[in-house]
Amino acid sequence: MSTISFEVDVPEPKLIEAFRRLPPKQRAELLERLQALCKLELKVVPASRLHALTGLVSLGGDALADTEAVYDGNSCTLEPMRMLLV
Repeated sequence: MSTISFEVDVPEPKLIEAFRRLPPKQRAELLERLQALCKLELKVVPASRLHALTGLVSLGGDALADTEAVYDGNSCTLEPMRMLLV
C-alpha cells in the first residue's frame, strides 16, 4: 500500500461542521488521534551531555516573541474541540 500526502485548505467553520456530523464514537476516536499528534515525547539526556547541546536549538533570541508564539494559539492544543463532543 502506498501513501499519498496532500494539504487541503478547509475553512474552520466547514471543518467544525464536518466534525459535528460524525457519529459520537467517530468524533471521540478522531479527537484521540489528533491529540496523539500533539503529544510531546520526553527525551532524557545525561547531565554530562548538556554542554554538547548548547546552540542545538535557536529560537531567534527574542524571548517575548517566542513566548507569544507558544501561547497565542499557534501551539498544538485541542481543548476547544472537546466542546464539540457534547
